[in-house]
Amino acid sequence: MHSDILTRGNIYRSIIVYAIPIIIGNSVQQLYNFFDMLIVGRIIGLDALAACGATGPIFFLVFGFIFASTQGFTIVTAQKFGEKNFDLIKKSYAISTILSVVIAIGVTILILPLSYRILRFLHTPEEIMELAHTYMYIIVAGTLPLILYNLLACIMRALGDSKTPLYFLIISSVLNLCLDLVFILVFKLGIAGAAYATVVAWTVSDILCYIYIHRRFPELRLTLEDFRFSFVFLFKHIRIGIPMGLQLCVISLCTLVLQSGINRLGTNAVAAFATAIIVDQIFTQLYIALGSVISVFTAQNYGACYYQRITDGVKKGFILNIGITVFLAALVLLFSKPLIEVFIESNNLTIIRLAQETLYVYVCFYIFFGMIMVLKNTLLGLGLARYPLISSFFELGLRFFIIDLLLEKFGYIGVCAIMPIGWIIGFSIMFAAYLYEKKRLAV
Repeated sequence: MHSDILTRGNIYRSIIVYAIPIIIGNSVQQLYNFFDMLIVGRIIGLDALAACGATGPIFFLVFGFIFASTQGFTIVTAQKFGEKNFDLIKKSYAISTILSVVIAIGVTILILPLSYRILRFLHTPEEIMELAHTYMYIIVAGTLPLILYNLLACIMRALGDSKTPLYFLIISSVLNLCLDLVFILVFKLGIAGAAYATVVAWTVSDILCYIYIHRRFPELRLTLEDFRFSFVFLFKHIRIGIPMGLQLCVISLCTLVLQSGINRLGTNAVAAFATAIIVDQIFTQLYIALGSVISVFTAQNYGACYYQRITDGVKKGFILNIGITVFLAALVLLFSKPLIEVFIESNNLTIIRLAQETLYVYVCFYIFFGMIMVLKNTLLGLGLARYPLISSFFELGLRFFIIDLLLEKFGYIGVCAIMPIGWIIGFSIMFAAYLYEKKRLAV
């Protein structure tokens, strides 16, 4: 089994050392998205770029549920690793695999027949409707390879290995970009080629991850006995994983509400927002990585009964969040415009201006997003998935009721401000929940 880096030694060092491969991996993923959108925008055209952007909230909904659920299942794995209960680690791996496959099949069957209706519900402009539908249909059909890769990566991270998933992600991203060029330039498949390239790359990553785990960790080789689990243990996975998935779904619905408002402003607004979100996701991967570390850190230390270390981890996480926020604010101010112009021709001044305005609004409130990542993932590591779910419902309700008002009063910027407003609400709820549970559990 893997190292105890998160349960021993200096907390700053533990978090940073474990986080570095995740940060690099997330950066690689975002760079892949960056170049993927660059290929789509520059080679296929602006309509294809807008079509990919219009499907973004749908993928956030579908894949957000998948990522969060599998991460939730492996929280149990990390807790059992902290306990050093290796038999239950294998059983957790088996349960997580079964649940992940069931989710992938269910999501695919549910979303595919409704694809056109979903796009129309989002007010997707008619001129990009067919492109958006083609891209969405192929990606959603490839849900199973995606969820299996995410599960295997989460299993390795739960056991303290954050490096190996990075290596496979790099391989997958390079393969994906190569296939993009082949399918688009050689086979002339257009936006469908970009989607096919993604699904093929996921499938290759699954095969490589499985071979690695099977050969490198013989103690994780599953047998029929590992699938003979108790329903109590099964429910423990469901109790954490499904609320985490639902929480991401609710956040995705918030994004759908936001995208619906953006879509009503026309193709220029859609392209500007899609571009701004790509840049924003590149910048905020530091927060995502911090949150990923905190969840495993908390789960392992909770399993090992190192409760004071969990409290210290939250404090250190807040301090790291402040440093990340200052760093990202400087990046947005210095490099947002050049990054936007990579995707958008410099003569499209309106689109560039709108995209920059989006990033300026977001960066003013990044610190709240970072604190949410620390608190949410601490609660998740403790197995308390209900609080993020409750918080996300409050955020959804707020955004749903104020979007029309902000759209009417402030236009594009008003719609963009909905996301930061939700961050403030989310932080308030998470902080109150953390203080309550800290006192109740004496953590």
